[in-house]
Amino acid sequence: MNERLIVKSFGPVKDLDILFKKVTLFIGDQGTGKSCVAKLFSMFKWTEKVLSQKKYKLSFFEQYNRFKTKLCAYHRIESFINEDSYIKFEGILYDFLYENGNFNVIDKHKDINGISKVMYVPAERSIVSVAENKSKLLKELPDSSETFSDEFVNAKKFFKDGYNLPFEGLRFEYDSLNDTGWIYGTDYKVRLINASSGVQSSLPMCIVSEYLSRKIAEKEEIRLSKEEKDKLEKQVAEIMQNADYSDSIKDMMIRQLSFANRYDRFINIVEEPELNLFPRSQMEVLFSLISNNASTNENMLVLTTHSPYSLAIINTMIMGAKTYANADEALRKQIKDILPENCQIEAENIAAYRLSYSDKCYCQSVINDQTGLISKNELDSASDDLMRMFNSLYMYYAKTLTK
Repeated sequence: MNERLIVKSFGPVKDLDILFKKVTLFIGDQGTGKSCVAKLFSMFKWTEKVLSQKKYKLSFFEQYNRFKTKLCAYHRIESFINEDSYIKFEGILYDFLYENGNFNVIDKHKDINGISKVMYVPAERSIVSVAENKSKLLKELPDSSETFSDEFVNAKKFFKDGYNLPFEGLRFEYDSLNDTGWIYGTDYKVRLINASSGVQSSLPMCIVSEYLSRKIAEKEEIRLSKEEKDKLEKQVAEIMQNADYSDSIKDMMIRQLSFANRYDRFINIVEEPELNLFPRSQMEVLFSLISNNASTNENMLVLTTHSPYSLAIINTMIMGAKTYANADEALRKQIKDILPENCQIEAENIAAYRLSYSDKCYCQSVINDQTGLISKNELDSASDDLMRMFNSLYMYYAKTLTK
């Protein structure tokens, strides 16, 4: 699962060489390239998926500057390309290289069962709550936002009996007849378009993530076009008519074809899950996202964040897994009462990076090699700055009292 991304001189991204794991986290100041890196990962995972499905030939993306005009344009990052840009992604099935204005795809000639469902959850997601119906507003956003909007519509229909948000005991219900969303509290209800900013930003993220993780866990078949169905039927017929194959071989080959047309992993890329949320609610939302990610071994979760609370929450999940691994059965029951097993993150399954122009190294891992935890410096830097300011001001305040 450790896929590698190398980027040099691409928009805000200066120079990095990183690995993506089951959970990958990016933190840093505004405008340092966190979202750009997440979008590149999303782009390459989608390209790898459609190539594995044989929907496109390798040459399609290599020709006519389609790396820029089709792939990068989907996330509106095509303007980030310059003459010095270098991008390499080492995926599971394919390697991708952009260098000197040329884009090349290398087939590794590997096979995996199933297909990835790639979802990019943008920071602008609250607009799909405000614009309950598709509107002109969506047309002003990247195509990735429209894709997310489509999945939000699907998720609302899927949870026809309602959806419980992971915080504050809130519940969402969708009136399909009037195409209206409602938020229910303990003693009130309000239309989604009039709900708080925290609800408007978190509901689409949470309900889509829950919806897609359930679909992947259920091994849902991919909806095939007529051409794809005809191709599949032809492949099955060729297998069945081949006299050289035994019945068991035929059965195995048909099962493999079936698996190849099923989603079996959810690649969830989420920008700023903490948007507009109180720290306690941030924790509940992260628990929900991590739990969804744990529903299958192949799922992956990529997060960008500005929140030190998010780092502290992730650290708690890592510590939970470390403690659980060393505990006996009696102690494990007590640990699960504090932190459920599906909210624990094993240290080897997480990567975390800080992007910063002020540091000597633009991109560096913030995982402590000895403890496997996120460095204490990353958790406390903002608090330390505030405490120093507070102490200085308090010292001057004390002087005013002695006058």
